Amino acid sequence: MALAFLLVVLILASASTVAFYEYLFQGRIYPGVNALGFELGGLRPEDTERLLPQEIEPYLKEPLILRHEDRTWFVTPKELGARFDTRAMATAAYQVGRGESLLDNLSDQLHALRFGRSIERIIAFDEDVALSYLSQLASQVDSPARDAGLILRDSEVEATPSRVGWKLEIAATWERIRPLIATFRGGEVELVVREIPPLIPDVSEAKARLERMIGSPLILTYLDAEGSSQPAVKRRWILSPTDIVDMLTFRQVQCDGQIKVEVGLDRSKLEALMQQIAHEIERPPVRARFEFDEATGKLKPIVHSRWGRALDVEAAVRLIEDKAAAEGREISLPVLPIKPLVAEEDADKLGIKELVSEGTTSFTNWPKERAHNIRLAASKFHGLVIPPGEVFSFNENLGEVSKEAGYEEWYTIFPEETRMAVGGGICQVATTCFRAAFWGGYPILERHPHAYRVYRYEPPLGLDATVFQPRIDLKFVNDTPYHILIEAGVEKDTLVFRFYSTSIGRKVEMEGPIVENEVPHGPPIYEEDPTLPKGTIKQVERARNGMDVTIYRVIKQGGKVVKREKFFSRYKPWRARYLVGTGEAVQE
Repeated sequence: MALAFLLVVLILASASTVAFYEYLFQGRIYPGVNALGFELGGLRPEDTERLLPQEIEPYLKEPLILRHEDRTWFVTPKELGARFDTRAMATAAYQVGRGESLLDNLSDQLHALRFGRSIERIIAFDEDVALSYLSQLASQVDSPARDAGLILRDSEVEATPSRVGWKLEIAATWERIRPLIATFRGGEVELVVREIPPLIPDVSEAKARLERMIGSPLILTYLDAEGSSQPAVKRRWILSPTDIVDMLTFRQVQCDGQIKVEVGLDRSKLEALMQQIAHEIERPPVRARFEFDEATGKLKPIVHSRWGRALDVEAAVRLIEDKAAAEGREISLPVLPIKPLVAEEDADKLGIKELVSEGTTSFTNWPKERAHNIRLAASKFHGLVIPPGEVFSFNENLGEVSKEAGYEEWYTIFPEETRMAVGGGICQVATTCFRAAFWGGYPILERHPHAYRVYRYEPPLGLDATVFQPRIDLKFVNDTPYHILIEAGVEKDTLVFRFYSTSIGRKVEMEGPIVENEVPHGPPIYEEDPTLPKGTIKQVERARNGMDVTIYRVIKQGGKVVKREKFFSRYKPWRARYLVGTGEAVQE
C-alpha cells in the first residue's frame, strides 16, 4: 500500500515538473538547441533572428573559383547575394520539440537537453545581385566573333582570319554556382560559355579569285575582217588591273549555314563598257540597190549589199563574268553577223518582175537650185527595195536635209507663208512618190496636203503630198508578198517614180476630184524690199482660192471593189504677194 502511494506521488511530481518545464519555455526555444555556434535555449524566435549573423563568408572553408579556359575569378558568397536565412533558422530552432506527438516532443526536448541539437545552415539568395555580378563578368568573358575579310591595297590582296566569339550563358552558369554555395562545398565552377562561330569563316577562295582577277590585264579581242581582199585585223580592248578594281563587287551568299564571299564585276559598269565597245564594233548592214532591166527582166545591182555586225552585249557581259578570273586573260568577244534585209545574192528571190505602178509630176523650166534639190532627193530613193510588210518612211529614207548634205536654198511652203529654205522642191519628190504608191494600191499610213494649191502638181487636183523633217512624213506599207523596187529620176521634163514588183492582180481607179467650200483668195499683198531697186515690182506668190478637195481611191480585185478610200485635202485661200523695191535705182 505504501509502495503504491509512493509511486503515485512520484508520477504526480514528474507531471508537475514537465508541466512547469513546458510553462517555463512557452514561446521560447528549448534548451540545448544551437545554430552557427550560438546557444539558443530560452530565446524567443525574434530574438534568435537578431542574434544569428547574416554574413556567410567565415563559414566557407574555401573561396569559390570561377574558371574559363586559362582565366580565373574569385568570388565570395556575399558578392553573389548569398546570406543566412536567420528567420528560417530561428523558426526551425523553435520547432524542435514542438511536433504533433507528445511523447516525441518530450523525447526531442530531453535529447536536446542532454546531447544538444544543431540547426542546419539555411542559405537565402538575392538573385538580382548574383545576376548583376555575372553580367559584369560577362563583359570580361564575352568576345564577338570576327568574320574573315579581304583588304585590297593597290594590287595586293590580304585576307584577315576569322575568330570564334564567346558568350557567357548567365542563367546556366548561376545554376552551376548556386548548389555549391547552398551546400558549402566551395570549389571551382567552369563557366557556361557558348561559342559563337563567325558568319564568314574563310575567304581563301575569294582571295585566290580576286588575285587572279587583278593579277594581270584582261584583254578583249575581236577579229575584224573588213573584206576578203584584206587580211583580218585583231582589235583589242585592254582592261587594266585598275580598271577591274573599279568594277569589283563583293557579295555575301548563304552556303550550308555559313556565309561565303563571292567576288565579281559590277554588271551595270560592265554593260556600260560593252555598250561603248559595241559602238566601235557595230556596222549596220547595207541593203543592195538595183535597177530593173526591161529587156531581160533581171535586176542589175547599183549598190552592193554588205553584211553588218553587232556585239552581243548580254552574251559579252556573261562571258566576261565567267572568265574574269580564268588563267587565260584573253577573251574573244561574241560578235553577231547581220544579214541585210535586201541581199545582192537574193536578187532572183525578191519577186521583182514587172512594173506595177508609176507616179509623175512636171519638171519643166525650174530654177537650177530647185532642180538640183529635186534630183538630189530623188537619188535617195533610186534603187531602194522595200521588203514585204515593211513600212516605207519618206523622211527616213531621205535622210538629212542641209547644206552639208548638198541641198541648196529655194522657196518652201510653210503654213502661213512661202519663204526661202534649204531643200526647197523636195515636196515635189514626195508628191511623185505618193502618186506611185497611190496607183499601186499600197495602204497609205500618213500623207499631208500642202497648205495651198500647187498648180505645178495639177492635174489632178488633190493628189499632192508635203513633207518636213522630222514631224511631217509620207508613209505607206508594202502589203504584198513581194519586194518593191523603186526607180526614181528625171526623164526629160518629167520626174518619175516607178515601182517594180509582181502584180497581185489589183486595179486602182480614182473618183474625183470633188471640190467643195471654195473661198476667194482676197487682194494681193505688197511688201517693201530694200534689196530691190526702187520702182521694181516682183511677184513672189500667186493668188489661189481656198477649197476642200476629196478624191476616192477604188481598189478592185478580180473585177470586184475590195476597198474605197477617201483622200481629203483642205487648201487655204492664198493671196498674191509682191515685193516692191525701195533700194537705189539702177543707173542706166
